[in-house]
Amino acid sequence: MIKNHWKDKLWYAYGTSMTSVQQGEYVPIVEKLSGLKVVNKGIPGGSLTPDGYGKGNTKTAIMNLEDGKDKADLITIDVLPNEGKTVGEIYDTDDESFCGCLNQCLRFLQENTKAQIVLIIMIGGNENPPEKETETRKITQFEFAQKIELVAKLNSVPVINVFCESGFGYARVKNRDYQLDKIHLNKLGGLNMGNFVWSKLKNIPLWETEL
Repeated sequence: MIKNHWKDKLWYAYGTSMTSVQQGEYVPIVEKLSGLKVVNKGIPGGSLTPDGYGKGNTKTAIMNLEDGKDKADLITIDVLPNEGKTVGEIYDTDDESFCGCLNQCLRFLQENTKAQIVLIIMIGGNENPPEKETETRKITQFEFAQKIELVAKLNSVPVINVFCESGFGYARVKNRDYQLDKIHLNKLGGLNMGNFVWSKLKNIPLWETEL
C-alpha cells in the first residue's frame, strides 16, 4: 500500500468560490480522502486580475504572509473563473494581465514559502460550448486553460487540470445534474470533483526542506 504523504499536513487553499467555504464542495472531499488540514482562503468572485470580477482580491490574499501560509505544506490556487479580459502572454510579469498576475503569485509563493505549490485549472461556465470565444477575452475557455497551464509549466508548478481532464465536459454538465447553476457544484458534483483532484494530488510529492 502506498503511503499517503499528505496526511496531517497543512493545506492553504486559495482561489474562487469553487474552493471557498461557502461553495467549495470539492474541498471537504479532498480533505477527507487526504487527511490534510485545510485553511480555506477561497473567495467567492475572487480573481487575480484587477479587471476581473474580484478586482484582484485573490492576488492580494496570496501575495502577503500575514495569514500564516509560510507554515503551509501545500498551497493550491484555483483559477479560470472570474478573470478579466486582459489575458497577456506567458512571459508577462505585469500587474494588469492574467499571465502577469499569475507569474507574480507563483513566484511570490515559491520565494516566500517552503510549500509545494499546485495550480488547479478550474472548470468554467457550462452555458457555452468550449469552442465558443468568450465575449470579454476573445479566446475560448479551452485556449485560456491551455495558456494557464503554460504559465504554470514556465514556473515548474504542478497542475491539476480540472477543465481539461476531470470529466466535467460541456456535454455532460449542460443539464446541470452536477451543478447548482452555470458553474457551482452540488454535492454530487463536489464528490466527483474531489475524487478527481485527489487522484492527481496524491501523486504530487511533498516539497522536502531537509534531509
